[in-house]
Amino acid sequence: MLKRAAAVGAAAVLAWGLGTTDANATSIYVHFKNKLTGRCLDYRADYGVYATDCNQGGYQTWLVNEASFQLSAMRQNAGDRLCLVARNGAATMKPCLADDPAALWIISPTTVGFQLVNNVTDTCLGEGNTAKHLVKLVPCSGGSSQQWEEQDA
Repeated sequence: MLKRAAAVGAAAVLAWGLGTTDANATSIYVHFKNKLTGRCLDYRADYGVYATDCNQGGYQTWLVNEASFQLSAMRQNAGDRLCLVARNGAATMKPCLADDPAALWIISPTTVGFQLVNNVTDTCLGEGNTAKHLVKLVPCSGGSSQQWEEQDA
């Protein structure tokens, strides 16, 4: 079902998320808070993509498509305004490119939050258990480290 929903909106969201805005797409700024740890999705050039104490800063603020089950770029609202991308089995930040399907995510509601599912890898973003709390791409299992709460920015 996710793949079908992804295929239906792919062209419109590529235009919305990474280039010109689609007339039907509504974008919002949000913070993603991990349901298990209470930490927020963040990025630092020296760490990579990780989760840390929530501070509502620009590096924890993401521009996404408001609609669930739609493809969405996840553009950070600070620094170079990079996009969250799946590369070589890992979550990383790269310049937002309209022809990069690995920069698109499905924000998929669950009974306890949202899973962030990559369009290309069909894996979920989960908080790791390293000292730096790096996030990682893992098979979507519904596990608690994969559950995120979307908070208005």
